[in-house]
Amino acid sequence: MSVGVEKAQRAGPLFIGRYAVHDEIAAGGMATVHLGRLLGPVGFSRTVAIKRLHPQFAKDPDFSSMFIDEARLAARIRHPNVVSTLDVVALEQELLLVMDYVQGESLSRLLRAARTRQEPVPVRIVTTTLAGVLHGLHAAHEAKTERGERLDIVHRDVSPQNILVGVDGSARVLDFGVAKAAVRMQSTREGQIKGKISYMAPEQLRGDSGVDRRVDVYAAGVVLWEALVGRRLFEAENEGRLLTKILLEPVATPRTYVPTIPEELEIVVMRALARNREDRYATAREMAQALESVTHPSTASEIGNWVEHLAGKELAKRADRVTDIESRSDVHEGLVQMAASLSGELSQGPTSRPRASAPDLTPSGRTANVLPVPMSKADLGSSPSQSSLAFHQQQQRSRNFALIAAAIVGGIVVLAVGILLGASSRSPNQIPPTSSAVVKEEPTTPSASAAPTTTQPAEPTSATMPVATTTASAAPSATAASAATAKPRATATARATTPPTHTFTHTNPPPVQKNCTPPFTIDASGIRHLKPECI
Repeated sequence: MSVGVEKAQRAGPLFIGRYAVHDEIAAGGMATVHLGRLLGPVGFSRTVAIKRLHPQFAKDPDFSSMFIDEARLAARIRHPNVVSTLDVVALEQELLLVMDYVQGESLSRLLRAARTRQEPVPVRIVTTTLAGVLHGLHAAHEAKTERGERLDIVHRDVSPQNILVGVDGSARVLDFGVAKAAVRMQSTREGQIKGKISYMAPEQLRGDSGVDRRVDVYAAGVVLWEALVGRRLFEAENEGRLLTKILLEPVATPRTYVPTIPEELEIVVMRALARNREDRYATAREMAQALESVTHPSTASEIGNWVEHLAGKELAKRADRVTDIESRSDVHEGLVQMAASLSGELSQGPTSRPRASAPDLTPSGRTANVLPVPMSKADLGSSPSQSSLAFHQQQQRSRNFALIAAAIVGGIVVLAVGILLGASSRSPNQIPPTSSAVVKEEPTTPSASAAPTTTQPAEPTSATMPVATTTASAAPSATAASAATAKPRATATARATTPPTHTFTHTNPPPVQKNCTPPFTIDASGIRHLKPECI
């Protein structure tokens, strides 16, 4: 283990968004690959592989937008022979591509280890591995949008470095978005194509228009040739000489170096390497089927044993490191904090929930590099194809809108409560002018259970109006002198007499105006009716 890796382990992970970035496990011209952990809500976590682009790419706005767009398209590829793209993160001049973590090794390292040991790769393992790669490429070429439209994805950088062989015996293609975005940016800005020239098709090097899936078929043919022979197909002391070999010189057949290679297999290789793309296989699946027909496929266990044989020590160290990362106490504490924070947010209404942020998960004594982590229900099941930056911005706009709407609703509620409180503070004897009341005249003799109640007018009058019996609570006395200390009267139920009982429909007796003497009229049945002008 290198000193840099040991130092990184002592320092602890780097937290970017909701991801903890750990040790570097691979490096290239565009990015470094790290072990990482996805830190989700309610204690959820998952080990992932994180490709962290170099700063010069992450800070370039043109490349960033192009990369995010291409990675979003690559997330539409769903096949067991393609490394899944889970997420894209663009925060604080950081550009991350989050992928599934696969316990395995790149084909380039495996071939290098075989050459170092001077061990030829078994033909059946080579053909089975490349057949899986071709099936994954075909899935990418056939990928469609949500509306069923063709995406026409072309990898453009098929090479041993971008092929991962797992201990489960499955070969996987990776880096669709990175490869395509890099080629597009370089060819647009500089008028030339940089990259792995040895694996590029002639029409791709010439800059011909209409580059299609057959450039990937050509690159797979180069990889197949090198895996069978155990050496590079195109090598030269400079780029000019290399281009001449690729574009003009004849290609040596695999049997020139390894006569034991089956002749039928050599035919498949040479057809894939045809300079004229019309002479190649039309699709990657067609080439895969040709490989499967000329040799008996190898089993997954045979390929897994071969991988462990060549890279067993490195894989064991990586597995131990993954176990150590997954059991880190500081990360577990951070997950607990995040779960508690999220639970508190979800228990609050949308009007009061604060913006969530990533907890300080770094060990003590180290400056935390923590970025905001907006968490919501969408985070529990968001689609990985969306741009993380645009997704977080949309979340924040939604929260701001919800807060503004809540403030408006709160203001309306406060205003309504104030109006109701103001109305309740008015005199209890005041009723709307449109209300009417019908009362029944009763004898002045009190019943055994309730005393008669009379209403005193503001000025002396020649008549007294008794209050009708009711099943509701009796209204307090309207006398001005005793209004503040009046107690509610007991509820009473009077026995029905002839004429039939009429009930009082208001809890407050109607007010008596000064100019209403008397304020009622009596009909033939003995029922008193309030005068309209006295209401």
